[in-house]
Amino acid sequence: MKKSTLGFVIILVLGALGIFGWKAIDQMLTEGTSTKVSRSLRFGGDNYLGYWFINAPEMRKRAVQNDFAVEFSDDGGAYAERLKKFAAGEYDCIVLPINTYLEQGRQFDYPGVIVAAVSESKGADGIVVRTDRFDGTRVNDLNDPKLSVVYTPDSPSSFLMDLTIADFDLDRLAGGDGWRVEVDGSGAVLERARKGEGDVFVLWEPDLSKALAMDNTLYLWGSDKFSGYIIDVFVFHRDVLKRDRDLVEDFLRVYFGVIDHYSEHKDTMTQEMARATGLKKDQVDGLLKKIDWFDLEQNCSRQFGININPGVNVEEGVVNCIIAGTDVLLRTGRLQSDPLEGNPYQITNRSLLERLARQATETGNMTQTDAAKREFAKLSNDDWGGLREVGTFRLEPITFQTWNNLLTSEGKTRVDRIATTLTNNYRNYRIIIRGHTGPGGDEKENAKLSRQRAEVVKQYLVAVHGIDGNRLQPEGMGSAQPLPRKKGESQRAYGYRLPRVEFVAVEGRQL
Repeated sequence: MKKSTLGFVIILVLGALGIFGWKAIDQMLTEGTSTKVSRSLRFGGDNYLGYWFINAPEMRKRAVQNDFAVEFSDDGGAYAERLKKFAAGEYDCIVLPINTYLEQGRQFDYPGVIVAAVSESKGADGIVVRTDRFDGTRVNDLNDPKLSVVYTPDSPSSFLMDLTIADFDLDRLAGGDGWRVEVDGSGAVLERARKGEGDVFVLWEPDLSKALAMDNTLYLWGSDKFSGYIIDVFVFHRDVLKRDRDLVEDFLRVYFGVIDHYSEHKDTMTQEMARATGLKKDQVDGLLKKIDWFDLEQNCSRQFGININPGVNVEEGVVNCIIAGTDVLLRTGRLQSDPLEGNPYQITNRSLLERLARQATETGNMTQTDAAKREFAKLSNDDWGGLREVGTFRLEPITFQTWNNLLTSEGKTRVDRIATTLTNNYRNYRIIIRGHTGPGGDEKENAKLSRQRAEVVKQYLVAVHGIDGNRLQPEGMGSAQPLPRKKGESQRAYGYRLPRVEFVAVEGRQL
């Protein structure tokens, strides 16, 4: 054989080896199992779609390229066991809703801190009613202890029921447990719904959509109706942050890069999600609308209040969620006292995000956008009258000075509390502010006084809290709509509750 021919053959062989070699390497990186790495992170979680990016194909590939592996354990939603293993050091990080960490982490003295937000449920959790057994359309219509409510305990479903009871003052449910039917998992709830065993069913996706596809079912209420309550987060063990902070930072950098990658390749993302979940592609497309994932910029500006550009509005969504979740757990008796003693920052750490944001800004890979402020068009009285009432928020006596319409300091404090709820958790609803008086006296004067007091509350919400005035509609009802008297309630206690201001959420036109 000529030397030139031999040389040509050698080049072909080397080229072929190179091609196959690179294919083998790429396969090892993609599978994330054949390439040795020197570092690893152990995660505890479940099969909730909101956690998918943690173990996505692109994540496994990029993790190996950055010399670490992700070991994700699916416990099927056993949150108590997840916290127990986390406290014992069997997991480096857990992913779960903030409210669950507040409730379950207390017994272990909160061994980890929240370093980033994963996602927020925007309809992935919901309450379904049987229309042949439930007569109503408002959230407050759930306030019937004769109803049979089927749900999963110690889960986002149980928290959805808790916050509904707390925020809409479902006192008859809060007063007993006879209505509760606890089963093991959303799939078991769906099975009860199929058999007609129950009146109300609390599920998460994809079981929620399956329940709504049945006859005689209606979606009443769910996580698409509010915000800032069901936020899932990364909780890293404090010991891991002390021992290997660089590894945690590398993970977050890769994780946010993976989110950016899939946001640019959405068709690939839905195909891979469909394979991982066993769902059809169109089903995955529907579920994607019910989960809001947070990238690096959104974590900074919306969840951790990190202001990269001066003058840009930011929000502390995680801290607000901790405060709101604690309030719900206290009012429903899940917690007897605030375990954080009024300091939500005890279980958060934003320094990693600050460092990543600074690096991304310096390289020009991130530009912060201003948090969008909701705007409401002005409506006529007729338009307001045509809106559908969703429900009346919990009633707290808002006190006024005797014989006038000025708020007392205690009254201002209670309006401040409802303002926080309207701003952080129910920001998409218009609100009717209804003033009421007790019976007796001139009813025209009662109606006038109750209207004036509703106007005062509106003015306070606008002036002090910056709530859009077009969002609020004051009404004066006088004594025309007395409250139902509670069983065993004294006349004095009942009379004290009658002069009040109600906040009614309504749905309708919004810009």
